[in-house]
Amino acid sequence: MGLSENKLLYICVVGLMGIVAGLWPILASPQLRYERYFSLGNAFGGGVFLGAALIHLLPDAIDSLNSLLGPSLQYPLASLICASGFLLILLIEKVIIAEGEAGMVNAVNVRRYALAPYVLALVLSVHSIIAGIALGAESSAITSAALFIAIMAHKGVAGFALGVSLRRAHIKRPRAVGLIAFFATMTPLGIAVGAVLGALLSGRGAEWFEGIFDALAAGTFLYIAVIDIVESEFAKQGDAGAKFAMVLLGIAVMALIAVWT
Repeated sequence: MGLSENKLLYICVVGLMGIVAGLWPILASPQLRYERYFSLGNAFGGGVFLGAALIHLLPDAIDSLNSLLGPSLQYPLASLICASGFLLILLIEKVIIAEGEAGMVNAVNVRRYALAPYVLALVLSVHSIIAGIALGAESSAITSAALFIAIMAHKGVAGFALGVSLRRAHIKRPRAVGLIAFFATMTPLGIAVGAVLGALLSGRGAEWFEGIFDALAAGTFLYIAVIDIVESEFAKQGDAGAKFAMVLLGIAVMALIAVWT
């Protein structure tokens, strides 16, 4: 199976994962169970994201962009782009949306949890499309597989969390299904865009495209892992040791995959 066929498979599997995981809590019986397993799985996803960002994406971006810049221009461009990806999600989630949400709450006395699922859907979708573009643009089969595993490890958990948020906010089912579908299609859309642009570009242009989006995705992976997963999971009481072990396991999986890169 060629790499282009792999990416078509990634599109189908990631999209299906997002749909199934997101609809599960919406269509399930009123009492949601297995919260502990969901929390541990989320911690594992955080470790996978950390490992994918620091062991795969960022080093690949550094190698690619440094070779393009050449020895005459020594500048940590990949690290700067990675930081920009981190700051982009931080700006959207903690500045633009948080301040807008607070203004709406003050103006119309709307409860925060009613707006939370829309905020979560937007942040996850922005991250998903960037990660998808990075996967679509990736030319290495092994790195593509590592990135796919990282996306899959979190896509299901993120979709489930979004479904839970929609249910708790009592969003009507047709609108909730629409938001889940929107979220689920963002990564496949990104993969398709990245693959098409990567195929259209050639030579140094393709290398620039791949390096930039590897670095950008690394920054968004770091943000989701540290701010949205690790911090929130360890803020909850109990299972701290088990959660740490799951984060470590996620990083170990990415480190093991790096043996073949």
